Amino acid sequence: MNLTKHGNPRAKATLTGALLALGLAGAAQAIAQCGANPCAAKKSGAMQEQHDDPCAAKDPCAWKNPCATKKPCATKNPCATKNPCAEKNPCAMKNPCATKNPCAVKRPADYTPSYAESGDNPQELITQGRTLFQDTSLSGNGMSCASCHGVEQDEAYQATFERPFPHPVAMGKNLYGMNEVHADEMVQICMLNPMAAQPFAWESNQLSALSAYVVEVQKRFAGQSYDL
Repeated sequence: MNLTKHGNPRAKATLTGALLALGLAGAAQAIAQCGANPCAAKKSGAMQEQHDDPCAAKDPCAWKNPCATKKPCATKNPCATKNPCAEKNPCAMKNPCATKNPCAVKRPADYTPSYAESGDNPQELITQGRTLFQDTSLSGNGMSCASCHGVEQDEAYQATFERPFPHPVAMGKNLYGMNEVHADEMVQICMLNPMAAQPFAWESNQLSALSAYVVEVQKRFAGQSYDL
């Protein structure tokens, strides 16, 4: 018997109530399921956590990276703009060894001269020095000390030669950076440069004899008493 066909009001109400009960039960079940969903119940909390995430809006690696905006190697690298080795290295711009090695002509630390630079040397030592002063076999190019300076007449000496040894010598300053030279150092400089030979051994008698002779030549050049 179909109650709805005849329009029974009571039957219609009963049916409507049943349908409503079913709808409410389904809604309750859906609500229960949504209530158990952690993402549904804590959605606002998740949004809050997203705002509180330091890496979401304020990535410390994005703007606090010391190498990103203030890279120490880019702006504060001492070798980037001002290389201390380029300007302060004594061998970079003003190397005294660049032209000649001063160690070859400068007195060694443990060296004691065998002649007196103030004069008063043995006559035989001075005489030997005079002979060596004219000896072309000492050079590598056929020259002798006398080729430039003469023997009886003092030639090719600078004005500073008037001063007693040690005194300034242009060749010593320009080639070796030496502000002053002793007589034996002057002999070694001449051996290496104008005469194109090797320097004497510092303990050699030849060096002592030539140095003693040059000391007397300097006195003669300065107008002092000499022993030649």
